Amino acid sequence: MRWMNLKTLCVLVAVSLAAPAIVVEAQEIQDATLKEFVLQAIETHEMVQIADSEIRRAQADVSLAKSILLPKLDANGSYTFYDDDLSIELSPGESFVIRPRQDWTASIDLRQNLFTGLRAFRARDIAKLNRDIADLDRWTTINNLTLDVASKFFDAVALAEWVEVREIVLEENENQLKIAERLFEVGENSVADVARWRAQVATAKQALTVAVGDAALARNRLARLAGTADFGELKSPGPVPIPAGTEDELTTNAFGQRPEMLTLIHQLEAAGLMVKFERGVWYPQVDATAQYFQQKSGFPANDWMSLTLNLRQQIFNGGITKAQVAKAREDLRQVELLEQTLRRSIADEVDSAYIGYAAASAVFDAARERTEASRLAYRQVERAYRVGEASTTDLLNATTVATDAETSQIVARVQREFQAISLRYAVGLPPLPDLDFRQMSQADPQEN
Repeated sequence: MRWMNLKTLCVLVAVSLAAPAIVVEAQEIQDATLKEFVLQAIETHEMVQIADSEIRRAQADVSLAKSILLPKLDANGSYTFYDDDLSIELSPGESFVIRPRQDWTASIDLRQNLFTGLRAFRARDIAKLNRDIADLDRWTTINNLTLDVASKFFDAVALAEWVEVREIVLEENENQLKIAERLFEVGENSVADVARWRAQVATAKQALTVAVGDAALARNRLARLAGTADFGELKSPGPVPIPAGTEDELTTNAFGQRPEMLTLIHQLEAAGLMVKFERGVWYPQVDATAQYFQQKSGFPANDWMSLTLNLRQQIFNGGITKAQVAKAREDLRQVELLEQTLRRSIADEVDSAYIGYAAASAVFDAARERTEASRLAYRQVERAYRVGEASTTDLLNATTVATDAETSQIVARVQREFQAISLRYAVGLPPLPDLDFRQMSQADPQEN
């Protein structure tokens, strides 16, 4: 389809900005939306896989800590060869064998820790907290990945729309060149006017070539990040809803919703338990061992059962425990200080995102007004050019201004949507309103 003037051009570009892109080939990805790219990236990106591995590792630590609380059952056996048996002569011709030449023993031992200064329970609780921290770290990783994918996605969308604008501008310039050549043939135009339009067409071709290359590069970057090889036309999402409230209210909400703050709460609790864990060495430890023993020798008996209670109390170990307790206390102090840094960082992020969205919205509104004004100006200059009241230079300038306005509106729109996603991320909400990773995590709970 061909456009004969920029008025029709501007209308079509405006429609393309408002309407979502349509997938034209059924064999490609049916929904080349931001949500689909994020889901694909979660499945393939190595950082998410590393986070999943950390969760499995933390769960293994929980199982390991729990095993200390459970009884231990061992089976033991031995078979020994001696150079001679050992016996006691009771009377002439009568003796009692204490140790045969070939002897065997077998036993079953059951051991249970009765009291370890609560170290085992605290180790289990610390392991559970570390597992929860790993879950929250995965959530943070996914949120950061979502921002990266959104940035690449909107870059690709903007550059694809930029290509469409450049194609339309080139076609319009070619039409104007044909008109200028016809006017020159009838003597109503000069050779300089034709030369200007030829130069404008060459410039438009060059700009289109650059735009096509940039768009292809943006698509390739998006494909690599999402781990996909083929996708169709990108579907730009509609306006992303932002959280309601003032900047102070959003900052307060962020302190309670950001996964980093939830992680810090668990780290504080784990660091406090670690201090108690290290101090537990100073308490006495009690364990019990039950044993059933069998042997070939009949001395003192072929088999027996026993129950042993062991009590251990540390008296002096060279100051190791004291140093470990001091180290654990300093770790706790560092986590407490980290809270101040984290709160300041979150407040800065909310501040930046809030102001950034407000600025992006204002820029988008200004870009729309500029686009409407440039379209009106172009129509007026075009009408004046047709009746000889405007020069070729005037029409070229109006074309350039209209093109810049269209591209500026494209950039402003995608920047506003990305800033909305960044603001949602900053306050602790899911970056994408239709993709809540907290619910996805709750659907696959970890073992307690």
